Amino acid sequence: MPQPFKGDRRNITVRVQAADAAKLQAFSDITGDSKSDVVARLVIDFLKTIDIENISGQEALPIAKAS
Repeated sequence: MPQPFKGDRRNITVRVQAADAAKLQAFSDITGDSKSDVVARLVIDFLKTIDIENISGQEALPIAKAS
C-alpha cells in the first residue's frame, strides 16, 4: 500500500549502537510507527529547542525588516 504524502522531505542517515537499533526496532514493532517516523519526531522535537540565531555567532543587525 502506498504511503501518504508527508510533504517535502530530505533523507538523513544516523548510526547508533546495535543495542539501541534493536530497541528502536522493538518500539517500532510495538507501536506500528516506522523507525523513520520515530527518529524524525525525536529530531524535530530536539530542533524546536534550538535557537539558531543565538548559537550561530551572528547577531541580527538593528535594521527594521521590510514588510
